[in-house]
Amino acid sequence: MTIQSDRARDALLDAAEELFARNGIDAVSNRRIVEHAGAANHSAIAYHFGGREGLLRALVERHHDEMARRRRELTEQLGETPNIHELVTTRLRPLIELLDSLPKPSWRAQFMSQISAVPSAVEVAKEVIGDADLPDDLRFINGAVDGIPEGVLRGRAYLLGSMVVGVCADQEAKMNEDANKGSWEQVGRFLIDAAAGMLGAPVTDPDGAVRYPSVPLL
Repeated sequence: MTIQSDRARDALLDAAEELFARNGIDAVSNRRIVEHAGAANHSAIAYHFGGREGLLRALVERHHDEMARRRRELTEQLGETPNIHELVTTRLRPLIELLDSLPKPSWRAQFMSQISAVPSAVEVAKEVIGDADLPDDLRFINGAVDGIPEGVLRGRAYLLGSMVVGVCADQEAKMNEDANKGSWEQVGRFLIDAAAGMLGAPVTDPDGAVRYPSVPLL
């Protein structure tokens, strides 16, 4: 692609992420995205992404490789017997660092929050990120949490995914409005502490874990 084509593609991604974040994925038409991006060609989404599903896929993929590399870096820095807090940090800190690095206003967390409300978007997220990510991470965590069955960890990870995305979306919206004086660093520390506490909490009923399809957004 040419530099001009790359810029046009990025402009469409920026426009779609903002409109999806603010209005919901199903409420925004392709034409509206193109107009918000300042493009004259109303078939620009088909040209650059092959259609709406390709656009969604590109949005989900956005920053994924960058976060995956950062997670690998943090994982390689772990000692031989990392604790649950350190393991959770390798998973969540790259997300917080990404959100902190984005230009303001930003829409990434709010877009992520909208994905779970649209089944087609959830399927795209699963295809892009892959269900294998979550079980591997849970088995990794399981080695550091005595007495926590994998099924319970899966259920807790589902709850944590929703919690983290929801908190980050709310924080991002407040920061966009300049209504919150907190920092992403503070939010990250709070979420990591909370996630580590939930994952390592005592289990009173191993068979009573919630069982939901994983939504690999983190």
